[in-house]
Amino acid sequence: MDVSRAATRRQVVRAGIGTGILAATGLAPDEVTFWAEDLFSGRGARHRADEARPVLTLSAGLALGLLLSDRGPHALTGRVRYSATQLVRSSPVCAWHVQDGLSVAQLGDAALRRADATATNLLVARAGGAAALTAFCRRLGDRRTRVDRAAPDSCTGAPWDPQDTTTTAALARTYGALLLGRALAPGARSQLLDLLPTTGLTGGWAVTHAVASGRYGTAALVGTARRGRRQVLVAATVRAGQPAVLGSRSAVTQVVVALLEGLDRTW
Repeated sequence: MDVSRAATRRQVVRAGIGTGILAATGLAPDEVTFWAEDLFSGRGARHRADEARPVLTLSAGLALGLLLSDRGPHALTGRVRYSATQLVRSSPVCAWHVQDGLSVAQLGDAALRRADATATNLLVARAGGAAALTAFCRRLGDRRTRVDRAAPDSCTGAPWDPQDTTTTAALARTYGALLLGRALAPGARSQLLDLLPTTGLTGGWAVTHAVASGRYGTAALVGTARRGRRQVLVAATVRAGQPAVLGSRSAVTQVVVALLEGLDRTW
């Protein structure tokens, strides 16, 4: 299934789902965006899915996708060494391994499971840098996602800044192409999936995902939710707060929970 062409598939947009999500989360309409498609039924939902939102450190998953696409399964085995001067804040894993470095796979684990900002920067650099990552998104048909700066600058989340942005629709389709589509060979795709955490949510859903947060109360989640035969490609963002407010990962997860519950009601 070529999920990178999800926009061409049958999709039902349910206004009631959006109303339910806003009621469940207490967020205003302009504070949340989401995009979802049930790959079993073709039904889906979206809300402000084409509005620009910060990509944050979700660039780590894109960098891993580029490495696996260009270099194959062995892309994750090399060791990356770095200096203390390369450390940035929010680096709970990399801060402990300046002397010995980390493998690419370990950097992926640190970035995707521990939100390690230095690991994200090192992965983007190893993949060829921000411009190479943006070009990779274009190769996948994503015209909106752009990577410009390293963390923490990429996580400022300023509403007026076009740098380091994506849309919920673009994020879902691009990650979908990597996790479920034909962008990666089967073995490489499995490697990327193994690096992503899987979380059990209410309703019996298991969500394999990447999640990130930044300033201005921004947070984003993208991944695939599975339950039985059903598989839902989903992405969501929240943005609510002043510049110094860090985004809530639990808030964006709550959006996804409400979204899956809404899709269940329309099944």
